[in-house]
Amino acid sequence: MSALQTRYKALSQSSLFVPVALAALLVVANIVLQPSFLRPHVIRSNLLTFSPLILVAMGQAVILIGGNLDLSMGFGISLLNCFIAMNMSVVPGAMGHNAAILGAGLAIALGMGAANGILVGMLRVPSFMATFATSFIWLGVAIMIAPIPGGAVPRWFAQFFKASFGPANVMLLVVVLSALAWYVVRRYRLGRYIYAIGSSWDASYANGIPVNRITIGSYAVGWCFVYLGTLALTAQTRAGDSAIGEPFALNSIAAAVIGGVSLSGGSGSPVGAIFGAITLSIVMNIIYFSGLPTSYQVLVRGLIIIAALGSTIVVRSAEASRS
Repeated sequence: MSALQTRYKALSQSSLFVPVALAALLVVANIVLQPSFLRPHVIRSNLLTFSPLILVAMGQAVILIGGNLDLSMGFGISLLNCFIAMNMSVVPGAMGHNAAILGAGLAIALGMGAANGILVGMLRVPSFMATFATSFIWLGVAIMIAPIPGGAVPRWFAQFFKASFGPANVMLLVVVLSALAWYVVRRYRLGRYIYAIGSSWDASYANGIPVNRITIGSYAVGWCFVYLGTLALTAQTRAGDSAIGEPFALNSIAAAVIGGVSLSGGSGSPVGAIFGAITLSIVMNIIYFSGLPTSYQVLVRGLIIIAALGSTIVVRSAEASRS
């Protein structure tokens, strides 16, 4: 077997092969329908638009790897968005106040993640039940903060996230740094234990792994990514809306699974979730530029997502049978 064949075989067996291939295929389809897709300003615009889902999907991937999921991320994003937009000041010279609000937002995100982790890890409530319940708490608080859409963020806040260098922008840097941060976490005990617990809770417990604390830690790490996604989303909308995060809960799960993260836990990577989120986002572009009637867009989107999920699962099953 030649060196090229060896490299191809190793690549095809990687958990990133299917999500990268799907994303590449959809990029080609998007270029056919939108010839301007590769122009620098279009690339920058798409990076800015895709980044909230990319970051939230990375957070969901961390929790899925640990053998759980989080259905409360959507309304958690709404709560954080409303808190930031309703409390930041647009008055010049309020940098200290705004920094305190952003710091408080991070603390709230970590608190929501820890709350979910305690329910799942320490109280042993199934994750889908626990996070389904807390999602309504987050929504209720979001509505209390912003009964109607409103608020504002300073101009510099939005400009920072939209800043560009060449064909890329700040959000590309944020995504790359987030992936590197996970790489660092993965190399240390917390990251290794998250994978171990996702693979087998019983075996991890029997081997002395502090499963409760690691579960809480996985939720906390996941919600750090959620917070970054919320900042990116808020920079785009420049206002607070209690309904803005609703689509992210299920879309982040779909993006993570398309990206090669197993729903049963223990395998995959947030890096794969990046490509899964890009796949979902490009699907929306393709549907828009194909000129389909609005009444068919949701249906076609669902069918494409099912096909992408199905292909991921089939390939993973085939790999498992070969091994």
